[in-house]
Amino acid sequence: MNKWVEKSIKLANSEGYLDRISNIYPAQVLPVRPLNKQVKESIYTLHKQGDLEGLLKLLLKITKKGHPFPIEHPYASIFRQKPSLIEKNPLVFQELGKIILSMPVEDIVKGVERPIDINRVMGQAFYNWLRSYFPNRGMPILPEAEFISYRDGAFLDGRNASIIEFVARRLGRRLERGRDFLYKIGDIYIIGEARFLSTSGGSQTRDLNETIEFIKTTKGRLIGVGVIDGIVWFNKSYIQKLSNLGDDEPALTVLLLEDFLKSFR
Repeated sequence: MNKWVEKSIKLANSEGYLDRISNIYPAQVLPVRPLNKQVKESIYTLHKQGDLEGLLKLLLKITKKGHPFPIEHPYASIFRQKPSLIEKNPLVFQELGKIILSMPVEDIVKGVERPIDINRVMGQAFYNWLRSYFPNRGMPILPEAEFISYRDGAFLDGRNASIIEFVARRLGRRLERGRDFLYKIGDIYIIGEARFLSTSGGSQTRDLNETIEFIKTTKGRLIGVGVIDGIVWFNKSYIQKLSNLGDDEPALTVLLLEDFLKSFR
């Protein structure tokens, strides 16, 4: 078994694991996202009139302003991102509208106003912790000009798009998506993806599989590491996936990240 996976399993099953990671990933109760009075009244009116098209288009418009769609539905997300598909796919649009009209209007409003899914803010929580924790451990966060020349171990000041651009331009590697951190020591670069999985199955399994694929395909001068926490260390099928990683395919709890980075010194 990969030594970092083995260490992570032992640490996760030791006393106080969740207590410790809660300092990095605080489980805050997030506020609802209230609609303004005019929009709320429009939802009530359109629902009462049975205006399927008007109600659905209004709800899709609202989702572009930071509110969730009232129900989890894959085609709603597609229509939101590409409204031109509505006219080209009337049957799916109608079926989606019928589902919404069948709901009590109070449930529609409640669904649109619900808080952000806490799992979606965990990435920012990790990034905030990284920026506050590591500079105090002699691992500064530097702008690109200083980052390139620094030899003793530092993070690039940026994530996602900044990392994609840097890796493409400086290392000649194309990334499919952004990542959470880029660390450099000497001529070695370590690129990390942080995940907190609170449940198993569904999108959480997809996220884990994507992270494992990233780890397996990012090697050499640019080393990919998965910083994974939560249910992953207690779920047998997830542990099995991670146990199949090779010695050069690191996955570990955030509590071991500092040790992992220091192992390259």
